Amino acid sequence: MQNSRCTSATASLFASMTLISVAHAGLVDINGGSSWAGWDFISNGQTSGVWVQGQTNRTFDIYRTQFTLEAGQAVGGNRLADGAAGNGSDYTGDNAGSLTSGSWQAGDRIVGVGVRYTGGTRCTTAYLQIDVFGNNIMPASSFGASDGAFSHDVGDTASYITSMPWNPGRFQTKQYTLWTGPSEGGSPGEGNFITPYGANPTLAMPTRSFAILEAGSALRALSLQMFINLDAILRSNGGATYGDGNFYAPNTRIGFFEGDQTISDLDSTNQIFAIPAPGALALLSLAGFAGQRQRRRR
Repeated sequence: MQNSRCTSATASLFASMTLISVAHAGLVDINGGSSWAGWDFISNGQTSGVWVQGQTNRTFDIYRTQFTLEAGQAVGGNRLADGAAGNGSDYTGDNAGSLTSGSWQAGDRIVGVGVRYTGGTRCTTAYLQIDVFGNNIMPASSFGASDGAFSHDVGDTASYITSMPWNPGRFQTKQYTLWTGPSEGGSPGEGNFITPYGANPTLAMPTRSFAILEAGSALRALSLQMFINLDAILRSNGGATYGDGNFYAPNTRIGFFEGDQTISDLDSTNQIFAIPAPGALALLSLAGFAGQRQRRRR
């Protein structure tokens, strides 16, 4: 996993959030970003207090969503043929059927992060990141400042997503990484991590992703939607199989890295914010702990 680039940029939104209800899945647009019904606008990527490090010329809007997955949930629009150039409207990434197959089941709780490019910048690579204790990803004091910080700790995760030629599936999650120890530089090069599902897209992963490619491009996205299934994580944890089944509300934060590797590995930013609301994560933690207690009693 080429996650050393995560050191280049990160951001955070610390404002307290009121509990927001989980949306009906039919109200959430899943289409790679051609529309955003059911999503909340967070900010643009150049917002002070949200941005941590990285290029200051990248322009995009940030969205979030949370919903309960239904058996009839669909992906809107048409999926591009593998390898085909984009047309600015059809999506690439996971298949529509992946929403209720593999590790994903109807009734699961899903959170999503969305990126919509508003200027000339585009995306080829992304990471969906979870900072379990909310203590590893720190925002810069202001937009453009150099005092932001990024690292990993036990239980933190990152899902590596890319459209580049070495990825066997464009904008599908290539690798799901779980940190088993501190990583001050935010890089797997420090060795404190495992990749329980390997380094190729698989429906066993708790993540799914979709993107809209720029017209004429086979690599660069105009928008991107990334999803993580909280219940799939709890099931895969199985009482500590991978150690990532607990969410420590209200501090857990979910964020993302985005960048354009057709230009430079350094042309990138990171963003992070609370999702879902702290109260929802508290309920999730209690459910996870209750399930573990029941398993111990049996």
